[in-house]
Amino acid sequence: LQFLYLIGPAVKEARTHMHLSTGRAVAALRSAARWQGTPGNPITQARYGALHVRYTRPLCSPVPRANYTTMAAHTDPNAAPHTYKLLIDGELVEVEKSFAVLNPATGQPAGYCPDCDQEHVDKAVAAASKAFRAWSKTPLEERKKCVANAWKLIEPHKAELAALLCQEQGKPKGGETPERMMVGATLEMLLAETSFEAAQRVKIEEELWKDMGEHEVVVCRRPVGVAAGIAPWNFPVVCLFMKLVPATVYGNTFIAKPSPFTPLTTLRIFELIKDAFPKGVINCVVSDDRRFRAGEALVNSKKVDKISFTGSVPTGKAIMSNCAKDMKRVTLELGGNDAAIVREDCDPKAAAKGVFYGAFANTGQVCVAVKRAFVHEKIYDEFVAEMTKNAKEAKVGDGMKADTEYGPLCCEMQLNRVSELVEDAKKNGANILTGGKRREGAGFFYEPTIITGVQEGFRIVDEEQFGPALPIIKYSDDEDALDRANNTDFGLGGSVWSKDIKKANEMAADLRTGTVWVNEHLGNTMGAPFGGFKQSGVGRENGDNINTWTETQTLKRAKVAA
Repeated sequence: LQFLYLIGPAVKEARTHMHLSTGRAVAALRSAARWQGTPGNPITQARYGALHVRYTRPLCSPVPRANYTTMAAHTDPNAAPHTYKLLIDGELVEVEKSFAVLNPATGQPAGYCPDCDQEHVDKAVAAASKAFRAWSKTPLEERKKCVANAWKLIEPHKAELAALLCQEQGKPKGGETPERMMVGATLEMLLAETSFEAAQRVKIEEELWKDMGEHEVVVCRRPVGVAAGIAPWNFPVVCLFMKLVPATVYGNTFIAKPSPFTPLTTLRIFELIKDAFPKGVINCVVSDDRRFRAGEALVNSKKVDKISFTGSVPTGKAIMSNCAKDMKRVTLELGGNDAAIVREDCDPKAAAKGVFYGAFANTGQVCVAVKRAFVHEKIYDEFVAEMTKNAKEAKVGDGMKADTEYGPLCCEMQLNRVSELVEDAKKNGANILTGGKRREGAGFFYEPTIITGVQEGFRIVDEEQFGPALPIIKYSDDEDALDRANNTDFGLGGSVWSKDIKKANEMAADLRTGTVWVNEHLGNTMGAPFGGFKQSGVGRENGDNINTWTETQTLKRAKVAA
């Protein structure tokens, strides 16, 4: 291998990231010898940014502009490759650089994303700033029409977008049968629609505070200004629309910054809806964070008035710190270490089915997924047996296959994170009942993992794993379980499981989290306010959103003579 690495860097990439044997690496080298230097060939693309998914700076230049296309145009493998572009001031903008976005099921490029720089961010901010005054004065009903038109432009492409989302994020596509409409990427597109429906119910009304004869004091709502939405890679479409739709309805202009792991579906959406709004109202920029951080540039811009971020706690803290410099408004939806408490009166089999879904949906990559399960000692063994059975029977595979229930992790960075926490648990004496390792072959697959013999002090219990590995902890007293569930810096979600509904509701009210379920986990809360206690966030998304996207103005105005 030392020899191969010296004479063919592409082979190192192939072995490291595609898990080739030495023999297959030699074959790849022979192919590389034929392809080397050919524009657009897979090996050249791999060397120029496609497989550098760890967050270190690559030693090579980005992919040339000609290569930032998909390997197929969305869902048709026979169609011409699709070129993705930024959206700035109503125009689709090509850039000179790009980077590869990997399909996590294969480790191969799903497409190539334009790689913006400071100039593009500045232009997007300038466009949004210029458009703000006119847009903020546009009547609410007209803004609602623009949002409704945006969804009309998206709706015919939902299947296409679900397939593209599956290929860049890894979640099952779903939608093949009526039973699979509520699965993976298809479900995400359905959930995205709820933001557009909620927009039509928005009301902005003045409140008469006091009549003072010749004057009156009224309390008004004004849009914040230029807003930037920084979306995560686990639910890039839903989280985008939870920001973009209310922001624009309330009169703000908007700049989207998707994750570099999952930017393609967002770029395609902005391509579809660019004409639904006046120029400059919506914009979209994205960069390869190893070279230039577009999100950080938006946070540091003095012309951006509001940041809405969904992602990790450390990044959220950094954003909040930077925004404090100019008192920029922030909404932060951050991580969780969500607990499920399963009481002794539960049917272990039924409870295990619900908790398993709550923990492993989207391969555990859900901010409010079950991350810790506290199970009463009387049903503990039977519950664990059922969870282990469910994990062994889970259908894990490429999300484009019709029978796949759970896809890969989104990126190698997250695969390494889950592996690290499980290995730490093993080293400290935990029992791995099933899974506990990366699946052999291509892609970023990790086997569904059930862990026992752990407690507080284990990293897998104390930290957010954000993947398909669940620690199950035995308890004997309900109050003790509540104390342990709340004994964390996080406070995003949680659930209580019991046949005694009154007791379950009482315990649920005592969980210090932004969302709590009883006898389910991840159930639809119908667009209710969403966010966290403690370090799981600041502010709320969904709900009426009026406090998130507007400022309060007290106006003492002279009355107009009749």
